[in-house]
Amino acid sequence: MVAKEQTKEVAQVEPTYSHRFANMVVKEFSSEVGVMTLTPYQRRLAQHMFIAVDTQLKNLEVKRLDQGGADKGTPIVWQNINMNKLAIDAVHRVELGLDALIPNHIHPIPYFNKRKQKYDLDLRIGFAGKDCYRRKVALDPPIDIIYELVHEKDTFKPIKKSLTGNESYEFEITNPFDRGEVVGGFGYIMHEDPRKNRLIIVTKADFDKSKKLAKSDTFWKNHEREMQYKTLVHRTTEKINIDPEKVNASFLKVEIDDTIQGAERDIDEKANKGFMGEEGEVVEAEFSATEGDEGKGAESENGNGKSFADWIKQYDEILGTDIVDEEFKKKGAERDKVKPGQRKDVLAGLAQAVAKMDEGGVPDF
Repeated sequence: MVAKEQTKEVAQVEPTYSHRFANMVVKEFSSEVGVMTLTPYQRRLAQHMFIAVDTQLKNLEVKRLDQGGADKGTPIVWQNINMNKLAIDAVHRVELGLDALIPNHIHPIPYFNKRKQKYDLDLRIGFAGKDCYRRKVALDPPIDIIYELVHEKDTFKPIKKSLTGNESYEFEITNPFDRGEVVGGFGYIMHEDPRKNRLIIVTKADFDKSKKLAKSDTFWKNHEREMQYKTLVHRTTEKINIDPEKVNASFLKVEIDDTIQGAERDIDEKANKGFMGEEGEVVEAEFSATEGDEGKGAESENGNGKSFADWIKQYDEILGTDIVDEEFKKKGAERDKVKPGQRKDVLAGLAQAVAKMDEGGVPDF
């Protein structure tokens, strides 16, 4: 009798909110793109995504109320989130193995969509997430990547391949307690075969250019060192050669998102600023928050000012000319003249075209 009652109690236990979120992601994605399933590991990543998003929404709603937003603005709660967009974006990040509970993998940032009267949740990929998925899709996966900011009192000497047969460097911190200002940085991509090692040097002028391209200087002003490090990671990981066999629609989607974030959103930015201040203040001021200026302009950090035609050319080289149809390519010049509010539809078409590489046009889960 006791056993039956216990069995009944277990049967009545409802799924946790994180499980419901994972199920919702599958349902929404399947209705838009095609039938899919999540592996146990991917389901866990989806549940981690829920925890991170839920925590962020609660924190931002408290901030909104503290800033007098009770009588104005739209509450930042689950009911006011564009769940369709969130589900699709979540699947792409889960497929790349990104974990929202690992610092600087994913930053959930809400932007109010005036047309839909809901918040579009930007699952912005942080510098650690960028490093993570770029290594996974590498043609020759590196055994390690070293990132170092160089200060004016440090000693740094690059050693080019022509001298020793291997690209390398000499780096010494001569005064660890007073290193002076940052004058540049370097990334060192290491392989089993040292002849393949690669040294990427980022100058102070490169950092200044990234700072100038940012739509808001809030984060560069308050977290300059961290923003320089983020820039260094992006510049270094861009030099990793991509394996065409590992590229899929999810990779393309997050790469394009990273390039045009902010410029292509059909949002009412003033609605955000009304109760959250400058956009850079949306996320709490910690290292993980320093992704706030990423991709604000048309020439974002990862894009380096690429036009839409440039992007198509690049991905044709990676994926093969059959992936993006000829009709889509012909409009490349026109797309570069498209207004920001219309580019979202253009990118959606590109993502659908590239998705043809997967059977049935759906990422292979």
